[in-house]
Amino acid sequence: MKLPKALNEATAGAALKYHIKRALERSHSISEFSKNLELSARNAKFSNNTLKIIEELNNGVKQASEEIKEKATKYKKALKELQKIDESKLTKEQQRVLKVFKGELDQAEVKEINLNDLYLLEQGSRNAGSRKILRKQNGEENTGGLTNDELINMSEVIKNASVLLDSFERIKNGFRYAYEWDNNGVQLRLVVDDLNNGNKIFDFYSDRNFKDFRDARPQPSTSKDNGTQPITLNETNPAQKDLIDQEDLSQTSKNLNETPQNATNLSPLEQANAEKLAKLQKEQEQSEQEFLKAKEQEMQRKAALKKKLEHERGNAGNIESQTKIEVGEDIPAQAQTQIPKSRVRLNEREIYDLDYAIVKAKDLKPSFTTGGTQKRTDMNEEQIKSISQNFDPKKIFGSGGFEDLPIILNDGQVIAGNHRIQGMLNFTPKSRYTYEKAIKEYYHIELKPDELLVRIPNKHLNNTEINNLAASSNQGRFNSESDHAIAVLSHYEAKLKELDQKLDADSIYSLKNIVAKNLNFDKATHPNVGDSNLALLMFNMPRTKTQGIELLNRWQKEFSNDIKSYEKVKKMFVDNAGSFHNLIHDMNFPNVSLNAYLSNIMDRSFANLKNYQTTSESLKDLSEKFYKTSSLEMFEKSDQATSDISEILGSAIARFARFDDPSKALFEALKSDNIKKGLKDFKIVDVTKDMFNPDSKEFKDIDIYDFTHYLLMANREPNENNPVLKRLIEAVKDMQKESEKGIKEASQSAEKSEKGIKAEALKKLNFDEIKKLIDESPNNGKDIIVIGDDNLTPEIVEYIHKKHAKVGIERLDEDEITAFNFTYPKNAKAIIDYQGIQHALNKHGINSPSVKFSKQPPITYKDIANYRDIVKNADETIKRDNRIISYKQVNDHFVVVEQINRNKSEFIFKTMFKEKGDYKNASDYKKNIKENE
Repeated sequence: MKLPKALNEATAGAALKYHIKRALERSHSISEFSKNLELSARNAKFSNNTLKIIEELNNGVKQASEEIKEKATKYKKALKELQKIDESKLTKEQQRVLKVFKGELDQAEVKEINLNDLYLLEQGSRNAGSRKILRKQNGEENTGGLTNDELINMSEVIKNASVLLDSFERIKNGFRYAYEWDNNGVQLRLVVDDLNNGNKIFDFYSDRNFKDFRDARPQPSTSKDNGTQPITLNETNPAQKDLIDQEDLSQTSKNLNETPQNATNLSPLEQANAEKLAKLQKEQEQSEQEFLKAKEQEMQRKAALKKKLEHERGNAGNIESQTKIEVGEDIPAQAQTQIPKSRVRLNEREIYDLDYAIVKAKDLKPSFTTGGTQKRTDMNEEQIKSISQNFDPKKIFGSGGFEDLPIILNDGQVIAGNHRIQGMLNFTPKSRYTYEKAIKEYYHIELKPDELLVRIPNKHLNNTEINNLAASSNQGRFNSESDHAIAVLSHYEAKLKELDQKLDADSIYSLKNIVAKNLNFDKATHPNVGDSNLALLMFNMPRTKTQGIELLNRWQKEFSNDIKSYEKVKKMFVDNAGSFHNLIHDMNFPNVSLNAYLSNIMDRSFANLKNYQTTSESLKDLSEKFYKTSSLEMFEKSDQATSDISEILGSAIARFARFDDPSKALFEALKSDNIKKGLKDFKIVDVTKDMFNPDSKEFKDIDIYDFTHYLLMANREPNENNPVLKRLIEAVKDMQKESEKGIKEASQSAEKSEKGIKAEALKKLNFDEIKKLIDESPNNGKDIIVIGDDNLTPEIVEYIHKKHAKVGIERLDEDEITAFNFTYPKNAKAIIDYQGIQHALNKHGINSPSVKFSKQPPITYKDIANYRDIVKNADETIKRDNRIISYKQVNDHFVVVEQINRNKSEFIFKTMFKEKGDYKNASDYKKNIKENE
């Protein structure tokens, strides 16, 4: 019986599907699949038509396989080309972009010229991001090809290009548009996705090998992530015919609108097409307007956030991990290439090779302040004493990692091993003998009496690498809580700077983990929740009178008999690091600048829990202290306004530490929606601004006093009748009025205030008053306290030296300001710190080799106290680079003072020494004169 044709075809189709499925199941490669399918076809005795389909299928599979191989080859070739780029010659942004293309980094920021917009370049997939760009366009021989130089400089397109008005299109969660720039005759086009959660780079290509670059625009692909490809010369442009048709229809539509008489001549189909096009054009115009409006709103939002953050960061003061490390000239070092390199490893990405080298002991610069390469706040004198007097080589040599021989920078600054270096510099003869003997046994090196063996990174490090290395060297062996805080702050610094968005979380547990996930840069390790949240809290904490991170040390000691209470307050703050971060970035409250108070708030929270058994006792005491006249009198004192409101804020937050779950309670109180609700419920703000009431406020108008008012009321029982609380809130309102009054008067009295500061600095103070000023002084030049030249006594110089402190002496005179191009000339000050004092005494003090062997007159604390007088009355002054060297002849000897310009507004005492004879005959003077000519 002969079956119908349709049934035969259906049967053949089903059989073909069966054989394809069977071939797939038996195959482990594309070539095996083709062979198995061909074999099955022969055995099944398919018709010619079915065999033809199988042949076409095999050819298609073969072609696809070749294309995949070709793309993989191109991708590998492109990666190989990228390996040739010398990263040391690139900017930080170029380095990050290159790492993304090489697959070493997940994403990098590409900045716009005004920095309002940041565009993320992600590794992405074959349909978007760096992989798409590299796979498709890298190499000048390709259509749309790019050179390596163009790839790593993609930010130049954004900075110099203009947006193609006809390039934008609406996509899910935002818009897509293109920048185009003529770079020396090559048209470069960079396509970005402007999404609700940020901007991402989608594609990047050039006009190379295009027949018509005007139509080389991204076209929607069929991939599930809506990726696009530029139309190339080898591909037909499916939009081309549509463009022509639309042009004709556009003209038809125009005719239809302009000449109603002719409209009747159009066929119904032409009229429908014209109306359809008119509708499309209208939608496109509306879409364009929406895009431009959304773009403008986003730019305004970013500008407002940037302004707020600048204010916040300004209030936050100097963050140690961000301090620029000044690296000087290389010290003489004898590399010991016969010893195998040492290595320290921070994580999977950061591994540093170290060379062994012999250096002169006098060139080493150990430090125990929190600036520069040092990330500690305490010096362990017992540890130094143990090394200097009872040196045990087994505790150091061969330990590996950071515990081995000290690691220094090329200029002699110590990255790891400050205590070890200081102990070695103070060696007793017995310990020195043990040290030299051990060096000879371990490393087969004979050292001279003034030499030490150290390790030096085999390449010069940048600021971030130095910070990370120094911070990591202290991991797990902190002398104090603050050492730990500084270490984690430095460790997470790069990620902290990028964390500029709000962190959405519905619970305190979720928030802590989101912070850890955002700051974790090493995928090989699990995010450290505790360290990352501590780092974020410290990042937002100012260097004020409570010295930010140092307060952890102080309060841990205060709570030594009640460590649980200390941990309770600390945990509450650390857990809510993300809450404080969110509030700082919350543009609903642009005038609430929390950074300025955060350090004091934490300090007062500890004090409140320590000094008061209950919240009511605390409130009563505060109420009596600040209510009515007391509050206003306080405002006459320096910086009292910030101190007072911080004390009340700290007490308000300390109340949460008495809850069953302090972290959760504070988290709920600091949530944006809960703050809004509380502000309305407590009638601090109005739902809408009352035009007839000048005191009416909206959310955007609230300040730190309104926020304090809210926190005092938050989480209380409804209708709670508390007279003490009411009086305290009245005190806060009084402070607010005084603050507003002070702001108005500030601009009028600016000049008067400046004169007052200078006059204050000239007052003669007693020893305790000067010590207090030094203890409270911030480290940065802009805010550092000036004590006055008359107050720099030998006793104060000794105190600065032993306290490892830094203080301003006086503001510079006009001659000194004009000698250097200070970034902030009004803030330029003469400054002295412990390192300069130590340097002068080590090299030229009573126990120095210069005095012992060269019979040089020794430098004393008294001489250093008088150094500014020598500078002002110098016989001759020589300017060398960023230094000024002053010479003063005193009878049969002369005095030399060297100062150095640092950190935009600081003129720091570097060293001082005396020599017998005439200074003009001194080799040092002749050398400086010669090099200065």
